[in-house]
Amino acid sequence: MPRWIFLPLLVIGTLSDIFDGILARRYGVATPALRRYDCLTDVIYYLFILAALWVLCQAVVMRNLGAIGFILLAEAAVMIVCHVKFGKYPATHSWLAKFYGLCLLVCLIGLLAFSAGDWAVIFLAIVAGLTNGEIIAMHLLSPVAPVDVKSIFKLRKS
Repeated sequence: MPRWIFLPLLVIGTLSDIFDGILARRYGVATPALRRYDCLTDVIYYLFILAALWVLCQAVVMRNLGAIGFILLAEAAVMIVCHVKFGKYPATHSWLAKFYGLCLLVCLIGLLAFSAGDWAVIFLAIVAGLTNGEIIAMHLLSPVAPVDVKSIFKLRKS
């Protein structure tokens, strides 16, 4: 199979993730529980992408195990902090998280479709650290589990 096939697959996957939220809000079914399941689905999707990376880009993955481990640890830290504080799965959907999603798309296309190198993984690790750091801070500062909070600067503390 040619590697360029990942380009439309990743774009379609990302567009479906964007538009399912838009449609849910338009039809009034975007509950906090549904938003949490959306985030959980994203994690499962990206774990499958990581498996594809392992198969197709094993050399890059091996050279960047530390950065990939950091990304996974940052994601796990968000889940742990939210679960410990609120007993729920996170669903912040912040601007930084949306930026991270777009960075994931670009870097995964680079890695899977165009055989990009280590820069993509290192860049993702930096963005993951910033994004997940903000989400953790939101959870630590908020008295209720934040859902669809655009930024730590938009967090309501009441």
